[in-house]
Amino acid sequence: INLSLLSAGVASSGGVGYGTGPSVGGQRPTNNNFMIEGVDNNNRSVTGPQTNVSNEAVSEFSLQQNHFSVEFGHSTGGQFNTLLKTGSNELHGAAYEYFQNRSLNAVDESFKRQGITSNPRFDQNRVGGSLGGPAIRNKWFYFGNYEYNPTGQASTSPGAVFAPTADGIRTLETLAGVSKRNLDLFKQYVPVAAAQSGTQTTSVAGRDIPVGILNVVGPSFANTYNMAITSDYNLSDRDQIRARYLYNKSNTINTTNVVLPYFFTPVLFRAHLASLSEFHTFTPTLTNEFRAAYGRRVEDRPVGDYASGGLDVLPNLQFNDLSLIIGPNSNYPQGSRNNTYQLVDNMTWTKGRHTLKFGYDGRKTNSSNFFVQRVRGEYIYNSF
Repeated sequence: INLSLLSAGVASSGGVGYGTGPSVGGQRPTNNNFMIEGVDNNNRSVTGPQTNVSNEAVSEFSLQQNHFSVEFGHSTGGQFNTLLKTGSNELHGAAYEYFQNRSLNAVDESFKRQGITSNPRFDQNRVGGSLGGPAIRNKWFYFGNYEYNPTGQASTSPGAVFAPTADGIRTLETLAGVSKRNLDLFKQYVPVAAAQSGTQTTSVAGRDIPVGILNVVGPSFANTYNMAITSDYNLSDRDQIRARYLYNKSNTINTTNVVLPYFFTPVLFRAHLASLSEFHTFTPTLTNEFRAAYGRRVEDRPVGDYASGGLDVLPNLQFNDLSLIIGPNSNYPQGSRNNTYQLVDNMTWTKGRHTLKFGYDGRKTNSSNFFVQRVRGEYIYNSF
């Protein structure tokens, strides 16, 4: 995707509209088409690739922008196609690691705003290996790549978050008209500020309640596994069979639109892509490509059991004067199950000065998704 920005007519979307990848030919990223060796690799929910390929397993990457051949008729934007590495008559292997950690970086400005002046945790390793060679010389070849990418880091709110100090909480407990149930709910989820921030207060029932900055830092991690396996078999001088299998597994924690680490949410992601292709040469001027593929993507974004104060589900509570939000991501829970079945056949016939193409592309998609915005409810208050 980054390499495509080097092409003419390709530019960053500038954050306009959703989707993955750049704007190709002035179109939105949602119009891009992602393929792996000519088979469908599109995420049906928010577009983008459904299965990711390790850089070390990529043999070739191509982008077609316009006037592309008829078999690339799925989308009107960029046609992104990735080819995987294959084996050869010689045995080749590799081991690699990409490494970053907190000692190599400056302190992020978002942590400085929280009063944190030393680097919190950031450790990222991308470790993997590959092996390719002959199963039968000149006949059958294999290649495999496996990669593990653990990332451990700390997350914080992009701006300062405020909460009452211990003195402020004691004052709230003595005020008439303050709901004890609501206050108990607040104390259950929000820590007490260590000290008042200057003379900053918030007014409740006519009383000034001292507030201070919360040092909200919580864990944020991602453990990702990527695997790619290829097999190429030469049946004869006219026939070749190719088999491909890709697997992605990721366990992460969501910190987006969440202020308090208590509400960071685990996210589970799994993806598979398997394809079988047969290439046949009838004559030097008549060739045929056949492909069958299956892709599956599973994504779960749950919320924890935050029932409290007589509520079976905790809604999100936002206090604008404190820049404070109680609750997990307002769009959670959500999840999806996507299955794609595909049959493709392309025949190319060259006759004199003319080239004719005939083909078929059939796809069956089963997409089961659950997403309801603010399904748990959301309450926004200008003042505490």
